[in-house]
Amino acid sequence: MSLIKSLNAGVSGLKGFQTKMDTIGNNIANVDTTGFKSSNVTFSELMNENIGGSSGGDSAPSLSNQVGLGVSVASVDRDFSQGTIQNTGKATDLALQGDGYFLVNSGGQDLMTRAGNFTFNKNGNLVDSSGNYVQGYNANKSGNILGGGATDNVQIDFENALAPQKTSEVNLGGNLNADTSTRQTITAQSAFTDSSGDLAETSTDISDLSQTSGLTGGETVTLNMTSNGGSTTTSVSYSYSSGDSVGDMLSGLNSAIDSDADLDGQLRLVDGMLELKSDNLGDSDLNIDSVSVSGGSGTFNFPGFQISQEGNTKTQTMSTTVYDDLGQEHSLLLDFTQTAENTWEYDAQFADGETINSGATGTVTFDEMGQVTSGDTFNIEFEPGNGAGTMSFEGKLGNSEGTSFTQYAGSNTAKVLSQDGYTQGSLVDVRINGEGRVQGVYDNGQNKDLAQIALADVQNEGGLEMVGGGLFQATSAAGEVFVDSAANFSNTDISSGALEGSNVDLAQEFTEMITAQRAYQSSARVISTSDEMLTEAVNLKR
Repeated sequence: MSLIKSLNAGVSGLKGFQTKMDTIGNNIANVDTTGFKSSNVTFSELMNENIGGSSGGDSAPSLSNQVGLGVSVASVDRDFSQGTIQNTGKATDLALQGDGYFLVNSGGQDLMTRAGNFTFNKNGNLVDSSGNYVQGYNANKSGNILGGGATDNVQIDFENALAPQKTSEVNLGGNLNADTSTRQTITAQSAFTDSSGDLAETSTDISDLSQTSGLTGGETVTLNMTSNGGSTTTSVSYSYSSGDSVGDMLSGLNSAIDSDADLDGQLRLVDGMLELKSDNLGDSDLNIDSVSVSGGSGTFNFPGFQISQEGNTKTQTMSTTVYDDLGQEHSLLLDFTQTAENTWEYDAQFADGETINSGATGTVTFDEMGQVTSGDTFNIEFEPGNGAGTMSFEGKLGNSEGTSFTQYAGSNTAKVLSQDGYTQGSLVDVRINGEGRVQGVYDNGQNKDLAQIALADVQNEGGLEMVGGGLFQATSAAGEVFVDSAANFSNTDISSGALEGSNVDLAQEFTEMITAQRAYQSSARVISTSDEMLTEAVNLKR
């Protein structure tokens, strides 16, 4: 009887929407499951039965009359969209942002998961909550990670010490003050003024100075001077001639100074005062000890002189620690002394007196723009002692990050920027970066790559089969499995200290639940109504 069809259709509806409720229930149950991907059910109509052709012939809109036989579950599809990232603060908790899966090994079989709640076991293996081994690429003895090949269990040796590294390069940077060393400067005790009381200039006539009167010519000014080195004393003189200016007097005295090999410097007029500045930087005994005026009938009250600035040779000291092959520390001191304009001499020594075989001293020169012209490297070789062999390292003026070694008129900021040696280190912490590199943090301040976590992806995510515990295995429908590091996956990053939450949308699930409930009830009503109709048909016999 045809009522059997409606009964079967109702039963198929009950079965189909029961499956949908099962799926909804599973989604809601896993709303807080790490890395969970929700599922949804799609339905398809069962085959139709032709119950007779149309009587309208070729002009009829339909040539057959069909009645459907119910519904079936076409597929249960999984939603692989991104879940919410939740911070946990645990360094080994990892969340994927973007495509891909973590790769774990379970009983010799590689499986994939988005649940990154990992930890290290007693053997130093990185494992998931079920003890499956996280796969990746371990660093070799040289600390290099060769990715792209066969993966292995990620394992960290927490007892392994980081071997020391000797210093091979020391980088210096910053500015050496061009005014660090000073010149000996001698200044008159009073200024020359003219008859109007104004400060004298080089063009001022000597006879118009308020310090002179009745000059007739022949008056001789003698400066008694001590040489720069202090070894000799000598005198320079100038004889006045009528009409001479202050500039003429300066020229005469400077000529006399130039002609004496023991003297250096030049006299000049600064705000009416005579000033003598040494030609050489640094310590000096140069001085004008006394002044005398003789000859002629006029008077010339020439001022005395005093040292206004002593000549000093000053040093900028830099220090750092360098390491030998055994990781022993050696305190290096570098003294840079300004010996002349644009010229500095460095002197290297060790605080504990280690013997320097070569490179203990040297010269660094700069151009007029404050840039190094003598070469940007120097080499020092020394004897570390205490069982370590002879070693050498290169000093570099400036570094690859763009910090220069300069000489400008400004503050002294020159210092040792870095050196590449270190002592032995013990592993104190492990962290994982956005590329999945497992980095060891050592108590000597060094970081070292120990391993890199591998990621996997497939051509068709719908072909992944759930095997429980948040794990997927690739079926033939998934296509080829690609395994590499996160750096080679476009738009994929690994977040350490976080987990990817479930992508279940509760609002959507409750809406789907209402729909499934009503559809189930309606299918049940089809069955009960069909049953009543069958009862009526049976009752026709009475």
